[in-house]
Amino acid sequence: MKYRVTQHTHYTYEQPVSQSINQFRLKPIDDLKQECISFKKEITPDVPSYVHYDYWGNHVETFYAWEDHDELLLVTTSEVMIDPYAFKEAYTFSSQMNDALFSQGFRQQYAEFLMSTNYTTLPAEICEEVTAPLWRDAVNPFEYVKMVNKYIYDTFTYEPGRTTVNTTAAEALEEKVGVCQDYTHLMLALCRYRGIPARYVSGYLYIGENSAMRGDAATHAWVEVKLPTAGWVGFDPTNNVLAKDQHIRVAVGRDYSDIVPLKGVYHGGIQKLEVKVSVHAMEENVLVE
Repeated sequence: MKYRVTQHTHYTYEQPVSQSINQFRLKPIDDLKQECISFKKEITPDVPSYVHYDYWGNHVETFYAWEDHDELLLVTTSEVMIDPYAFKEAYTFSSQMNDALFSQGFRQQYAEFLMSTNYTTLPAEICEEVTAPLWRDAVNPFEYVKMVNKYIYDTFTYEPGRTTVNTTAAEALEEKVGVCQDYTHLMLALCRYRGIPARYVSGYLYIGENSAMRGDAATHAWVEVKLPTAGWVGFDPTNNVLAKDQHIRVAVGRDYSDIVPLKGVYHGGIQKLEVKVSVHAMEENVLVE
């Protein structure tokens, strides 16, 4: 699939502000599954940006707006090609893979994706209560993650506006309501509790004619777990699907704090934020059996 993604991130201020320092992660990832063909950005006020890559390998740009301004507008346009052959519906999980997953070497290699964070910390007794029946019934760790994916989808009510970017997995689980960020933080906690390395993925979702899918109005979030020989495998608990060629990856990290799409500081008063995202399919791949 080939996509064009446009995102408008628009801040307006009650009074002119100054000394604005900002950083964004909005360029799609380049790897074996996904190619970022082009990436353009327009910044208002018109200022240059400076590129670096963070610890997790994400493309990051920083810009400074020192003079007074009453709005900040960032428009990004990306063209992305995703290989549909790079994804599977199921993985054969051998005893050797199982041994490798729980080996000391594997745990050390992916230790950062097994640790609890401020967003993903849950009491052990809650993790045990939620995961014990799923772990018992799963035939292998891959199937366990699928069951967690479905459990969160079935248990939670998707309701924008009920949570904030600061809501933790524990808070979301207590209310059983939230958006993709909340679903993702909870799934990270439940995977890590059972020793499965899991990371937060930020990106975009193409729903096409599938109006039942949720999460295309702004940046989307989902989970990738690391399985031996299978690489990073994506799961979208907001929609109870495996993340495949309809999911456009932009950044990865331990939780939301590692991949904030746009953040910054400025000198001035109250701000208002509006984000609009458009994902357009430019070309469809036809799979040949």
